[in-house]
Amino acid sequence: MNPRLQPANLKGARHRGAALLAVLWIITLLIGLITATSLLLMQDMELAATKRQVFRARMLSEAALAIAMNPDIKPDDPLLRRQVADDERFVVEMTGEDGLLNPNVLLQREDRETLRRIFMHWGMNIQQANILIDRMLDWVDEDDFSRIQGGESKLYGQTGMPFNRPFRSLEEMALVRGMELVEEAYPQWRDWFSIYASGTLDLNEAQPEVVAAVTGVDIRFAQNLRSQRVGRDGILNTEDDNPMPDLTSALAILGLPVGNSDTLASLLSVQSSTRRILVKVQVGDLERQTAAVVRGAIGQGTTAILWMGEK
Repeated sequence: MNPRLQPANLKGARHRGAALLAVLWIITLLIGLITATSLLLMQDMELAATKRQVFRARMLSEAALAIAMNPDIKPDDPLLRRQVADDERFVVEMTGEDGLLNPNVLLQREDRETLRRIFMHWGMNIQQANILIDRMLDWVDEDDFSRIQGGESKLYGQTGMPFNRPFRSLEEMALVRGMELVEEAYPQWRDWFSIYASGTLDLNEAQPEVVAAVTGVDIRFAQNLRSQRVGRDGILNTEDDNPMPDLTSALAILGLPVGNSDTLASLLSVQSSTRRILVKVQVGDLERQTAAVVRGAIGQGTTAILWMGEK
């Protein structure tokens, strides 16, 4: 019998094999632990880097907003477009919020004529327009008495509607019975309104369709006004802009009687006392947008924030 095959030697070989397997198992376990730890560390580092980017983007957004809120800053000022670092920059876009209509102001004035022209411009007939105007007036007034073609709680069939207060958002405006007809005929109606606008339409900022509907002029005159306003490049807030210096000049282009400028001054203007500011920030591969609506015309004292949010 070969001594190498004796039972004692076989038993020792088995022990060495088991030890080797144990060592290999431990090595595999350690490799797994090291890999898991590395992945966790990488995730923590990525999370920390992302948090840093978010924090830095927020700082740049607030700084850019503070610059834009300065009453002496104009929309084409170079300070609104800055490359802060190789991978950090911000761009600020400013528009006059008074280029939009404030539905609460129109209803407070009970300006049926303007509202009727707007609704009919969207494709409604005169009867539908008159009914919707009455229902809007009933929605924002404080009493529970329904107008002839209006509607209070009985029309809506549920408590708490209408709200009997001014609109706080355009989505509230969409709740008025009859607005579903507007939604079908002209889905982009929200682009005409802002509850933050002052109520005086800025002819330098308003789109031609809005100007034509509010004033009743031919759309071609309104388009001509816009063309002269934006200059040769056709882009708002660039160096070749040619804003109307006064209401008389704007009315002349629209073909409206200049002698009525004093009367129209409560409805139309050539300057916004309310502005919308959009701050676009990029930090590395992170992009962030912050919007705000502020009250205070350029060059006219302090500025107050009416609304601010992130996109």
